[in-house]
Amino acid sequence: MKAVAPMFRPPRTNASTPRGFTLIELMVALVLVGVMLVLSAPSFITFQRNSQLTSTANSFLASLSAARAEAMKRQLRTFVIPVGGSWSSGWTVFVDVNSNVSTTALSYEDGTDILLSSVDALPSSITIDTTSATSFVHSGVKYVMFNGSGFMTLIGGGFPTSGADSLDFTSGTETRRVLASVAGRARVCKPTDAGCSVSAGF
Repeated sequence: MKAVAPMFRPPRTNASTPRGFTLIELMVALVLVGVMLVLSAPSFITFQRNSQLTSTANSFLASLSAARAEAMKRQLRTFVIPVGGSWSSGWTVFVDVNSNVSTTALSYEDGTDILLSSVDALPSSITIDTTSATSFVHSGVKYVMFNGSGFMTLIGGGFPTSGADSLDFTSGTETRRVLASVAGRARVCKPTDAGCSVSAGF
């Protein structure tokens, strides 16, 4: 009896065996990831700048609140003054212990005054908009002062003529305004919001 040669059968593959990516599939995936990154980059940058904007405005608001609270606590004048005369360069919050701060000598005296806080220069993406806000400028000098009763007053006595002051921080596309009234109340708002102006009152 003649032996029959066995038929060739291809090896069986397990359907559950993982299969790797082909070069074409990998290239397509990389292209899709690249497109998604390009599309999301502007949104991420805008989100980051708006986050910095909100943080900066809240920081200035916190400085005003701290200055007012310390003024009432110590019954002394407290100041928030810009570094080098520019709010963009940051600001210093201190108690005028010997009451010698004037419009011509507007500075913190180390060893005499009480330093409450100091804020560094603003991020490069944040600027001060002086077109519609008062920027806390009095007789050409930028400062915020609270007396021992917690009122926002002028160095020479009296109150700001508008009854309130404001400072605008902008990221180019968004703006946050810090409003402060002579009574010492302060808040952050958007200039486009109703009541977000020095004439609207508190």
